[in-house]
Amino acid sequence: MKKFLAFGMMFSFLFYVQAQVVTQPAQKSDNMKAAQAAPSPSKCETKDCQTMMKLKKEYFQKNFTLQPEQEKDFWNAFDAYANTEFDAFKSHREALAKVGIDHRVPADSVQYLSDDQIRALYSSRLELRSKLLKAENEFFKSISKCLSAKQLNEYYQLEQKFKRSAAKHQHKPGCCEKEKPMLPKEPQTKTKATPANR
Repeated sequence: MKKFLAFGMMFSFLFYVQAQVVTQPAQKSDNMKAAQAAPSPSKCETKDCQTMMKLKKEYFQKNFTLQPEQEKDFWNAFDAYANTEFDAFKSHREALAKVGIDHRVPADSVQYLSDDQIRALYSSRLELRSKLLKAENEFFKSISKCLSAKQLNEYYQLEQKFKRSAAKHQHKPGCCEKEKPMLPKEPQTKTKATPANR
């Protein structure tokens, strides 16, 4: 009886090991497919990005106080910055698509990419960061000329609130028509800054 039980336990263990060996390559293959699935940038993704840009502008129009003489310079700088950001992200997606990578590749799937794809991924991410930093510096220089220091602080605080809210309510890819990220609400009773405060 003891021999039979020992044989049964050994058989069960071997069956378990074999099942693990058989399923691991399948899991690796699925992760590889996920990592390398690279659809070309879709209209939905473009629409998502444009929707987010539009929501951000509406949020600042409602919550950021400007003097009439500041508006033209500020909004010109804001629009230029938004367009540069959009172009940078679009270039990033296109660069990854050329080497067969989806720009939303999960971090745990990067290991299954080829050596060239991994290099391309990190190179493109660094280039994206560099472009965004350059655009942000240009934007800061532009708005520094038309806003007071207090307004600059207010702008960056509002931007952080918007980013936190957008990240919290970010919707899944492919559902840009169905839901929009909720915007943080700011008190609507604001007094306009006087030129003396500038």
